Amino acid sequence: MIDEDELLLCIECAKDIRLKKLIKRINKKGLCSCCENNEFIIDVDSNEFIQIIKALIRYHYSEWDYNEHWGGNGYGSLFYKSDNIFLNKGNFKDEDVYDELINRIECLEVYEDYDKGVSIFAGYDDGQQNPLLQSIKSDLDYSIKEIEYKLKSENYFKFEDQITQMLSEYSDCSKIKVKKKSEFYRARIGVENKKRSLFEGGFEGDLIFVPYSNSQIGAPPPLIAGIGRLNRAGVSYLYSATDKYTAISEIRPHPGDVVSIGKFIVNKELLIFDLTESQFLNFFQSDESLDKFGKLNTFTELMQKVIPPLERHAYNITQLIADCIRKLNFDGILFPSSVGNGENLVVFNPELMSYTYDEAEVVEIRDVSYEYFQRKWKKDISEIE
Repeated sequence: MIDEDELLLCIECAKDIRLKKLIKRINKKGLCSCCENNEFIIDVDSNEFIQIIKALIRYHYSEWDYNEHWGGNGYGSLFYKSDNIFLNKGNFKDEDVYDELINRIECLEVYEDYDKGVSIFAGYDDGQQNPLLQSIKSDLDYSIKEIEYKLKSENYFKFEDQITQMLSEYSDCSKIKVKKKSEFYRARIGVENKKRSLFEGGFEGDLIFVPYSNSQIGAPPPLIAGIGRLNRAGVSYLYSATDKYTAISEIRPHPGDVVSIGKFIVNKELLIFDLTESQFLNFFQSDESLDKFGKLNTFTELMQKVIPPLERHAYNITQLIADCIRKLNFDGILFPSSVGNGENLVVFNPELMSYTYDEAEVVEIRDVSYEYFQRKWKKDISEIE
């Protein structure tokens, strides 16, 4: 039965990482109305849930995706899509509970005061339709994108002061501390050595591998450091990940590759500039806050943008962002992985982290999957005006 007065959603029934992080931040446990498990929960009638659900709609979707006057099927339909990105519908034990939850979402206030809450429709001004709302994810800050374009023909240091000033506006809310002894992972294709074991009588056994370790799997010395997402050629930063899967994904191995994995320990408390999804929780409460989120979100989107190996010149903007964050006296940057499920920590001084043989291992890649979408194309490009 559905409790008409209280409907609780747990962290496992939430799918969007930002909603999950909000539920974890609230830090309240109880019986989930959806899966009936005892987990971290949020009351769906609370202001936190109401505003973040509307903010997530705004983040992921443009208004023409759901506005019924412009070809959409209503924002409630987004929760019934096969690729629903908000909730784990499969976790719900009773479909009626899911329907009730979406019904409550569909009854939310869609127009809010600019500084009081989140609106999901642009509405009208003096009888004229305002421009439809564009998804926050795709509405990147023009001034930053302009600098990205100019970096194709102009030196990066011309824009250092401008980018540093933008980043400094978010220094306080983006400042986090990574505790001493925190653990992160790195991966490298290949191994230090391998040898086949022998049984009595000369029969061959399994291959035994020795993984890369210490400097072999750590940051390369400046002399051989190539171009990276955050470092320029000849500059050595230590890239690491919050989990092994992400560490492996970041090196983009092929099926059949043998990969060494190593763990690194933080030597002292680090001051890190946080560009992960957690930042969304500082800005989801109102339209005014979401507008302020624009520049910071642009930095995050640029950090996790997938860049093909042949287009590494596109790293000019992320290298500039890293330079400016370092100038603000941070030890490194935390940002979402573009290929894994976790996050990447890049430390400017590799000596701030040390290798440990704990959890060292060798794995063989069995399969790599791809997601794709169709781009616009023409048989003859000369037809384009």
